[in-house]
Amino acid sequence: MGCCNQPVSSLGGLPLDPTQYVNYTRGMVLGVDDFQQEHAWLAGRDQWLARDAVGYGTVSGLQVYAEADGSAGMRLHVSPGAALLPSGKLVCVGADQCAVINQWLAKAAHAALVNALLTGGSPPVSPPTSPPSSSPPAVTAGSITLHLTLCYADCTTRPVPIPGAPCRSEDELMQPSRVADDFRLDLLGAPPAQVEEDALRDFVLWLRSNVAFSTTSPPVTPDEAAWLAALRIAVQPWLQAAAASPPVSPPPSVSTLGDYLFDLSPPGVDIAPSQWPDFLRVALRFWVTELRPLWAAMRCQVAQAPDLDCVLLASVTFDVAWIGGSPQGAWQIAGSPVALQIDESRRPVLANVRLLQEWSLYDGAPASAEPYAPGVAIVAVTDGGTGLGSAPGDGQILVGDAGGYAVASLAGTADEVIVTQAAGSIVLSGPQPLAPASVPQFAGLSTTGAVQVALAATNADLALDATHHVVLCSGGPTVTLPKCGAGNRGRVYVVRAVDADAKLAVDAADTLSGPTTNAATVKKATTTTLLSDGGTTWHVLATAP
Repeated sequence: MGCCNQPVSSLGGLPLDPTQYVNYTRGMVLGVDDFQQEHAWLAGRDQWLARDAVGYGTVSGLQVYAEADGSAGMRLHVSPGAALLPSGKLVCVGADQCAVINQWLAKAAHAALVNALLTGGSPPVSPPTSPPSSSPPAVTAGSITLHLTLCYADCTTRPVPIPGAPCRSEDELMQPSRVADDFRLDLLGAPPAQVEEDALRDFVLWLRSNVAFSTTSPPVTPDEAAWLAALRIAVQPWLQAAAASPPVSPPPSVSTLGDYLFDLSPPGVDIAPSQWPDFLRVALRFWVTELRPLWAAMRCQVAQAPDLDCVLLASVTFDVAWIGGSPQGAWQIAGSPVALQIDESRRPVLANVRLLQEWSLYDGAPASAEPYAPGVAIVAVTDGGTGLGSAPGDGQILVGDAGGYAVASLAGTADEVIVTQAAGSIVLSGPQPLAPASVPQFAGLSTTGAVQVALAATNADLALDATHHVVLCSGGPTVTLPKCGAGNRGRVYVVRAVDADAKLAVDAADTLSGPTTNAATVKKATTTTLLSDGGTTWHVLATAP
């Protein structure tokens, strides 16, 4: 029947290739496969652009929090929001989602997971191949950590009548006309693979930890080859594993190699501050061309991890206990008080470009009154950070003057403050010690106000020292004077007997002399003033009522 009877090759049954689109020509009859292929190409391009140019993680919303739900126990919530998955697919949670933890634990499909987490075994497949036993487990209490993940799903909807042969069953009369985007929230025993996310964080941390600014003069010479060599040393185990022939088994991973980027031995990479932009260009090019292909979630259209369409929202830790016996027992959340610990530290998050644009305009000073700081200039980190053309001398400091800043020295006087400047230090001292226990000497002393002296009141025997001056005695105690030596030359004590005679005692090598024969006694209601001559004699200068 002409050319229309020539055999044709059918594309039915073949997997859709997101790198191909329909090459429609006049006369071609489009079928189901063609429409599906065109959709696969359009969707694949969008996903490719999203994952390679943007990345993956939470885009908005999807807050994870817990609250008590009365007798039902703790309830875990996920707010509405959207995320980009490692495959590049967008997933949207349109309404608040929640799970009552005790109801989740009560399901037979989850008991094996809890048992494995408590005994240290491998988490079972989800769902398990057979319902677990409801008998009491070997470990009946403990703490578990579950990982809340968001995955992509789809579902068919909007059934429409479909023409066909007569006498069909009822379920063959209608077929869904649409495929709707959907989502799936799971609590899993292990987090989804997020190699690219973890490697990216480690790369940035490596740059901050292994690159240092050098302020030597002249500055270090920029050396792109040396920079690349240092970067390659940090990932040498990965590069060797990628180049191995035959390929290594098991494939290289952070669990087999120990890290993504390994720290360099000191001193690391030294660059001049002015070379930082050039170094960053080299480092970012190295990430894009050599490192990211090692750890990308997808390479072109080929998935590198089985849980491609899942992203971690949070890790949830709580205590559980087996309640009841067999066969009606079940796991329940435990603790007093009951609490869920929510850890979002490993959660990938994508900030929108507008936020990053605004942040890039900010000068980074939280207390700045002018957040965009249009007049702020970058000060060169030279000569100890002063930005000045000459190095400071020993003990010099940065001070302001009318023209800006300059290095200068502190100045003092021999009679007041003595300044001693040394390498890395400035010492301020006086011409003589002024501590409370010191004995400074002055050529003269003049006051314009009242003088406050040391006053001690006692009703027990008392040995005087450098902290005493005026002593009020009650009850007739014995007051012992210190040894009359050169260290006490000129020391004066004033002793008053308030309500009874007080006795004065001196060192065995000293003497007590004065105008009266009873100098060793201070009579009731009288005051005696004594002076040390610095030799062996305490002189009674006066005795008065």
